[in-house]
Amino acid sequence: MSLRHDPSAERTVTATVPQDLSRRRMLTAMVGTLLGLVLAALASTTVLTSLPVMMNELGAGQAAYTWVIVSTLLTTTISLAIWGKLCDLFSHTRLMYAAIVIFIVASLCAGLSPTAETLIGFRAVQGVGAGGLIAVGTVLLADLVSPRERGRYAGLVSGVIGVGTMGGPVLGGLITDGLGWRWNFYLGIPFAVASVILLHRTVRLPSPRGTSRIDWAGVVLVTFGAGLAMGWVTIAGDLFPWWSWQSAAMAGTAFVCAAAVIIVERRVAEPLIPLGLFADPTISRVVIASISLGVTMLTVPAFMSQYLQLSRGLTASSSGTVMLAMSVATFLTSTLLGQVISRTGRWKHWIVLGSVFLLAATVGLSTLTITTPLVLVSGYLVGIGVAIGTLMSNLQIVAQNAAPPDRLGSATALPAFFRQLASTVAISILGAVVATRVATRPGSAEMAGETVPDVATLAEPVRHAVQVMYADIVSDLFSWCIPLTVIGLIATVLLPNLPLRTSNAVEQRAEAILPD
Repeated sequence: MSLRHDPSAERTVTATVPQDLSRRRMLTAMVGTLLGLVLAALASTTVLTSLPVMMNELGAGQAAYTWVIVSTLLTTTISLAIWGKLCDLFSHTRLMYAAIVIFIVASLCAGLSPTAETLIGFRAVQGVGAGGLIAVGTVLLADLVSPRERGRYAGLVSGVIGVGTMGGPVLGGLITDGLGWRWNFYLGIPFAVASVILLHRTVRLPSPRGTSRIDWAGVVLVTFGAGLAMGWVTIAGDLFPWWSWQSAAMAGTAFVCAAAVIIVERRVAEPLIPLGLFADPTISRVVIASISLGVTMLTVPAFMSQYLQLSRGLTASSSGTVMLAMSVATFLTSTLLGQVISRTGRWKHWIVLGSVFLLAATVGLSTLTITTPLVLVSGYLVGIGVAIGTLMSNLQIVAQNAAPPDRLGSATALPAFFRQLASTVAISILGAVVATRVATRPGSAEMAGETVPDVATLAEPVRHAVQVMYADIVSDLFSWCIPLTVIGLIATVLLPNLPLRTSNAVEQRAEAILPD
């Protein structure tokens, strides 16, 4: 009997593909995947410390400041669900190549942008590539390593992504002061090319056996609904009042789209967002905890740069250096904890502890003033870094561990999708709040103009008033994040304590197709 007709032989050929990789090739494949993941993290954060300089040079104001961040978050969010579903249908390596190419082209064009509007547009395209890097890259890791062993590698992954997310402002500040803000977009291109080369030389994995049907109705509804919601929370209060017919129309249409998504996704054969995954208590609670983490994780670098530069008078590179403590804490925590979880198989109490750190550090950041010692500020940032290093990759592993093998891509992308969606909504709302409070604060006439100010050029007592204003606003923003961190802590406490599997995703898919 030929090999192609022997199910057990098919299982052997399919399941042992990752084991055929030598340790050297495995590490090379890991490096290629890590490069893609860190590029996605850097896409959202390297520009954060350079935004005040960038907006001043381009002659843009607080609304553009927010949209430079939100445009990438929006398209990353929407594309995550799409890329995740594609991972259940098509070759993971080819999808990774596609995401990297999109990212490279968009980054180059963003760096060449002559206006804020052009920059925002190419940042949106960059977000599509970043969504692919996040969704496909994490599924590639699941193809190569089992959940039990994944902690050993995912600790490094989390550390690299965490350093990319939190270290991005440090790198961005140094690049801005040394080379100019446009180089924040150029420097990632060689690393993206290196990622393609490494993956092409090392990774040979079988494609998923799903059908090639794509839920286009779900794609359209999710894209339009999420985009409309993001647009509403960003421009409401600026172009029209929050309580107006325009606001009601945008919010109402977004709500209708959300309801339509639920109806459509329950009926189609290959839903973009498999709603059945929410019935799993592990995945649903991971989604809630991921939302809590994502909001704080993005709010900190986005608005701490304003606090440090506009309230404390630091340069872009100096403010990035202060946030370096958070990056170091993320890297050390994720790397060490990943080794511990892989060795012991115990994960739940660590995730709960990470949620406690997230809550405590967020409470600390809500007390910021212009006189808060920078050492104490760094301590709060260390707490955020510990929480990110503990939660980010481990929550993902827990969701993947609970997911059926034919829904691995969707289960991987689902927490990331809602984490990014909540983060984008939060950044949009909080950015709009900042713009509104800056424009309406008594005595802040200098801040009601069209550009974000250079505090060093303001004369007293205006300078002091501006510094106090931004400190008050930023601390209030973190106060509003506290209830969400409490909900995230409760979700982690209620997570089922399932043992981590010892087979990788390719082996699980092979086992799933065998007859009983």
